[in-house]
Order: sequence, then C-alpha cells, then structure tokens
Amino acid sequence: MERREGPKAPRHYQFVARGIAEALQAVGAGSSYMRASRVTRDRARRFRFDAETGELRESDHGQLVADWVELFAPVIFEPSVRQRGRQRARCCLTTCPSGFGPWMPPGDGSPPAGSPSTSSAASATAPASRGSGSPQAFVSAHLADWSAFLEALPGEPRRIVCDAHGGMLQAIEARWPHTELHQCEWHLQHALERLLAKEARNNPSAELQELGSRAKRAVAGPSLWKQFVREARAAENESLDRWIAVNAATIEAQFARREPASRRPPDMPLTTAALEQVTRPIAAALYPRRYALKNRERLNRLLMLLQLHINGDDDVQAYARTIRTHLESNGGRPLGHRRALADPASSPSLR
Repeated sequence: MERREGPKAPRHYQFVARGIAEALQAVGAGSSYMRASRVTRDRARRFRFDAETGELRESDHGQLVADWVELFAPVIFEPSVRQRGRQRARCCLTTCPSGFGPWMPPGDGSPPAGSPSTSSAASATAPASRGSGSPQAFVSAHLADWSAFLEALPGEPRRIVCDAHGGMLQAIEARWPHTELHQCEWHLQHALERLLAKEARNNPSAELQELGSRAKRAVAGPSLWKQFVREARAAENESLDRWIAVNAATIEAQFARREPASRRPPDMPLTTAALEQVTRPIAAALYPRRYALKNRERLNRLLMLLQLHINGDDDVQAYARTIRTHLESNGGRPLGHRRALADPASSPSLR
C-alpha cells in the first residue's frame, strides 16, 4: 500500500501494524495479555457485535495479544540481537522469584555488573545474557538445567559474581573450573542479618541485638569481619557459630583476593544487588501469572519482549516498521501460523 491508501495491516487482520506494536510494547513493559488485548480492542474500536441483536460484545480475552507475541516477538527481537555486540569478560548470576527455572534476559542498562548479566526465576535460577541471544526458560533450577543454560553461553568469563544457589555453583564449577567465583557480598550480609534477627526473636539478649546491628558491616572488610567473628564466638550461639563455620572460608578467601576500592576496576562488582533491581520488574510481571504460563516456547517469546524493554529497545515506531517490513516481504502475512506452538494434551512443557 502507498501511504495515501491508508494504514497497513496484515492480510485478513482487523488490526493495523502499529496497534500490534503498541500491544507488544505494553506486554514487554509488564502488562498482562488480557489488559493489553482490552486496550488494543478499545483503541481500534474492534469489539465484536452480536449477529442477531447487534449488541456490542466487549471482550478482554488475552488470546489476541498472546497470538501476536507468538508470531511477531521473534520478528522484532532479531534486529536488536544483530545490533548488539557480545562481551564475555565477566558474568553476574542471581535468582529472582517468578515461578520458573533458569531463563535468559535481561538488559543493557548495565548495573556495575559487567556483561553478560544473568538473572533467574522462581523455584529456579536463571541467567540472562545482556542484550545478546534469545531468552530460554527452564523447568527448574536443578543442576541439569543450570548446566544446560551455561553450556549455551559461549566463551569463558574471567570472573563470576553470583548468589550461593547450590545447582548454580555446581554447574559453574563443572563448566568453567578455572573461572574466579565470587559469592555476592550482599546476599552473605542479608543471610547473616536474617539469621541474627531470628535468633534475637527466639532468645532475646543484648549480645545478639548488638551483633545484629554490626551485621551490616561484617563482610565489608577483613578487620570488621575478624572483630565480628570474635564477638560472635563470645555470644556462644549455636546457629551463628554454624553459619560462620560454613561461610568463613569463602568470605576470607574473597577478602584475600579483593583489590582495594581505589584500584578496583569499575566493572568488577562485589555484589549482584544492582542486578536485582533489573530483574525486579520481570518478577513483578511474571509472578502473578506463573501458573498460567505453561508453554516454554511461548514464554521464551514473551521473555524476548521483556528483554527488549529492559534494554531500552522497545520503541513502538521501530516495532511497527519492522512488522511492516516483515509483512511486505511475505505477501502481507506473518510467516508463522497462530497457535502453532502447542504442547501435546496434558503435557505442558513448563510443568
């Protein structure tokens, strides 16, 4: 169509390319399929009418946008992947509660972590390759899934910052045995604070309350750590002594190889805390819907849109141009067929 002939829409579709682009941008920003579908129909005035009575039949069923995610998310994701280079110097891995196993995004608004950054979901843990590669969801965060995730990442990072998830640590050791592994200092501090708060509730004492106030600084440096350990042993708390016995070797080894702040490169993080801020919107978008998202490949395509949003690449005009170009090169139709990504009956790929 020439510009003067009207807006462009896929053949046999009731919605124009820009409407599809706006819906995909909304879903990537965290909107549900139902809400995005309702807004799309309302803007386009495309609610159906009852054939007999002529009554308006408003609908907010989410299948409309779910189909567009299936068909067009790979189309708009591919140009972004081509434009972004891959850096493999360092790696950050963290976990965030969303209800799934390892998956890849998020974005390129780099926290001090360095690339690639990795994030995870729900009962699992997941990596996220910053701006490069297609996202992949896994069923759990067990060793096998973490191993499969890491095997898909090219190269070998010099350094990995991560939390202490058991499956993740085993997979890292097997995949990259010579990589420097640094456990997130924020997670260590947070675990210590939770333990002391629990022990103070169960056994109120001035010593435990004082130790709780010092926990925020306990892993900040060698001298503060040694002082904390001395005071903790004097408190004679069995749970605290056990925590120190398990984690002291790791903390002290990290102190030994950690460079002073004045000489530490800006892309050498000590914590995944900044990455937690990146993954939080993803968890917020997926967690309420975790029982409804059961098809792995469809979820992978939704994750593409979330990744584009986090990278700052979710421009509606760019989406619309890419969709139009795709349609023009294929006779006005998308290449795929709606709902082609169907699991066998009673065999969801994410449950």
